[in-house]
Amino acid sequence: MKKTAISLLLLCGSIIAMAQIDNRGHWYDGNITYSAEDIGNKNVKMSAMNEGEELEFILRYSHEESPGTEVYTVANGNPDHLNVHEVGTTVRHQKAEGWDVICFYDSENRLKTVMSKESEWDAEKLNKARWTNQLIGEYISEEESEFEKQIHWEWNGVAINGIIYPYKIVTFNGGITGHITIEHVEGAPNEMEGTWEVQPTLEGLLFSAVYTDDDTMPWQWAPTGFECLLREVNPGVGRFFYASSTLLNDKQFARLDKPSLRIMRNAILARHGYRFQSKDLQDYFSAEPWYKPAASNDNIRLSFIEQLNMQLISWEEAQNDE
Repeated sequence: MKKTAISLLLLCGSIIAMAQIDNRGHWYDGNITYSAEDIGNKNVKMSAMNEGEELEFILRYSHEESPGTEVYTVANGNPDHLNVHEVGTTVRHQKAEGWDVICFYDSENRLKTVMSKESEWDAEKLNKARWTNQLIGEYISEEESEFEKQIHWEWNGVAINGIIYPYKIVTFNGGITGHITIEHVEGAPNEMEGTWEVQPTLEGLLFSAVYTDDDTMPWQWAPTGFECLLREVNPGVGRFFYASSTLLNDKQFARLDKPSLRIMRNAILARHGYRFQSKDLQDYFSAEPWYKPAASNDNIRLSFIEQLNMQLISWEEAQNDE
């Protein structure tokens, strides 16, 4: 019995140690990366540099909520540095299913922001990879458009009617601007060459052509008025399939309207065969070839990342339209 008690004590100690915020990692909030520093008594200082400004805040340890989950509150750090989080905000540090995250909640205990531990320090590289993952897939352009019809978005290029064109994701100070430049391929011109603003929609991606002139700042573009909607056609997985595997802490989905956000959130449930009570959701997902209703909702289990994403989308839905 004594040996068993010691074993359990060691196990509990191991769990607590594993839950602590790692000051050797890089913490990514969907835009920039922070470094963590243990400042004693389980308190942690989070620091970053963005657009030449020093960012800093303190996570003050409160208590262990459960094995693997620690609770903190946000406090100001150096008064000369900027704290982008509200003082007193409740924060939970959690580890589950290979994820190591720091979750920030609003005054109504709704998940607002998530920072994830990453091995990569370069925030721009992380930003590009996260956004690209939300673009890849098969698309068909609208009939009335003069664009080529079949478009396959890949990691390293966009295939238009079988010809691969390189593209660049436009950033400013490492952040995603929502613009993409599709480059010229010698001997294979196409109407998608140039820079576009890309707006995610429920149907797919709305491409709006933009241009620059001498009066425009290098990171800004003026619209030409020419648009094309690329309809996503991924019959095996459907729209927003990435919400079940990619942490949506980059807030790119915030550009969707509220009806689309509702579909995005419920698409996570639909991939597990969730049976919906609302007729509009029944009608929408029943039309999807990948949707297979489960016999019962009782045995449906969402992954850790799916739970986080549903909460992040819900928070965005609760915000004012502006």
